[in-house]
Amino acid sequence: MRVQLASLLMLLTLLGCSAQSQEPTPKLQHARLTEPQSELISQGIARLMHSKPIAVADDAFMNTSVLVTDSMNVMDGQGNLIMGKQLSMPERFELLIKNQICFVRHLDSKATEPLPLVKCKPVD
Repeated sequence: MRVQLASLLMLLTLLGCSAQSQEPTPKLQHARLTEPQSELISQGIARLMHSKPIAVADDAFMNTSVLVTDSMNVMDGQGNLIMGKQLSMPERFELLIKNQICFVRHLDSKATEPLPLVKCKPVD
């Protein structure tokens, strides 16, 4: 009786696992903006990098999914410079999309920030 009960439980577990969605989890895809949104991009990058907003060109992310900016002063939540984070190299970001939500990712750290108000589309 115990063996039959254990077999039945194992069968139900296997059936439950196979009944889950067979669709793969969507991955982040490279994206481009559908219209200029430099203010929202600037704010998203500032949140991502814990810095003040930077000037972003109107055509940022319009033609390519990568944006290169001048080096940034990285600050903590109180606005103080973070020691060791003053970089002289340009910063690189990419625009990504997943489930109709846009994201900006810092290419060096892989830190990612959602941009829920930004309108973008996957790169073909």
